[in-house]
Amino acid sequence: MADLKRRSVLTGAVATALVATAAPALAAPPRRAFRLGVNYTPSTRWFHMWEDWREDDLRRDLDDIAALGLDHLRLMLLWSAFQPEPGLVSGEKLDRLHRFLDLAGAAGLDVEVTVFNGHISARYWTPNWLQTKPKPVNWFTDPAALDAQRTLLRALAERIGRHPRFLGFDLSNEPYYYWDDFAGLFVTQAQADTWARTLCATAEEVAPGKAHTVGCDRAPWDNGTYFTRRGLADAGNVVAIHPWTSFAGTLKTDPLGAVATHNAERLVQVAQAYATDPARRVWIQEDGAAPSIHFSDATRPQYGEWLSRSIRNAASAAHTLGFTWWCSHDVNPALVPNLNPLEYDLGLYTNDRRLKPAGQALKALVAEFDRTPPQPAPRTTAIVVPDLFPTWGNDRFFKLASEGKPVAFVLQSRASDANYLKQRGITELVSL
Repeated sequence: MADLKRRSVLTGAVATALVATAAPALAAPPRRAFRLGVNYTPSTRWFHMWEDWREDDLRRDLDDIAALGLDHLRLMLLWSAFQPEPGLVSGEKLDRLHRFLDLAGAAGLDVEVTVFNGHISARYWTPNWLQTKPKPVNWFTDPAALDAQRTLLRALAERIGRHPRFLGFDLSNEPYYYWDDFAGLFVTQAQADTWARTLCATAEEVAPGKAHTVGCDRAPWDNGTYFTRRGLADAGNVVAIHPWTSFAGTLKTDPLGAVATHNAERLVQVAQAYATDPARRVWIQEDGAAPSIHFSDATRPQYGEWLSRSIRNAASAAHTLGFTWWCSHDVNPALVPNLNPLEYDLGLYTNDRRLKPAGQALKALVAEFDRTPPQPAPRTTAIVVPDLFPTWGNDRFFKLASEGKPVAFVLQSRASDANYLKQRGITELVSL
């Protein structure tokens, strides 16, 4: 009987009362102008934490993160666990999410919640009710599936929307990999933009004033694929970018050169060039590297310095929300087999919670930023690029960056808009 009671689902007022009595007092996180955080990968149960809830393990992980001086984390939900049927949202999982925010708050951490996953670490987590035959439901365009997504956002907001540690909703983690690599769903750019705009609007409706976004890697920005750049830049109220500098290959050869250390900064400028609002905030929501794969033996000792320089350069960009590293803890191959090998050692800590050199470097940078908060550098010079330019003038950007000159991008269609240029502080335009 005791075991049955421990396994029972806590919902409603009873659950709220029990959680309130059990939760420690919430610590006040540092409110930095430039936020520094990490994507949370649980050390013991991975993302199966929602099904195999081990609170002591979670506390230890959160203490690890707090020990680095970080102020927030990005948290992945498993869509299949939270919404097992279109009209059924799990009360147990909602209570666990609320409890997680309590635990994060006790460690002094704010939490961004990523919802429709979708794709996480080369695994796909969409609910079974979308996996119909002969073709899966296209959850970007199907009206019933869109209604179900709105249902989940409302349920989440009702449970955590007013929690003091809730930062906002990230709709989905790199959702286009679902239609591109796995299920082969056909989604046009216009449909993708509509999905992002519509559900970000729902997020704002149910949880107003929070940081609502959709997390995407370099593909839409550098290749102009999946979403339109302009649609992605204007969806929600903050732009989330995943530079993944490590995939460019430069960390094996020149991790301290301009291409490696200014790439995140560059993508901030790309996103800001496409945003309608000149003061649009951009969030470097993921960047990281697996030293065993993306560095060579010769360059691996430069990992920490690359990390520090990359974040410092990103912090020089105005209207940047912050930098969130991928990820907190390594993944245990024995627990989660058959991932892409690069997924296993991306953590700041090992999966048995030993601090790694990357974690030491980030901790030192946090202390540096707290002593001397970074200040955005004026970007009075901008490179003018065609609106549909495919490679974005990267060579010119990196050349100027290597000379110590911070620059922006301006679309050709806005290069003659004097008021717009003034709002961005741009006084000099240069060509490719």
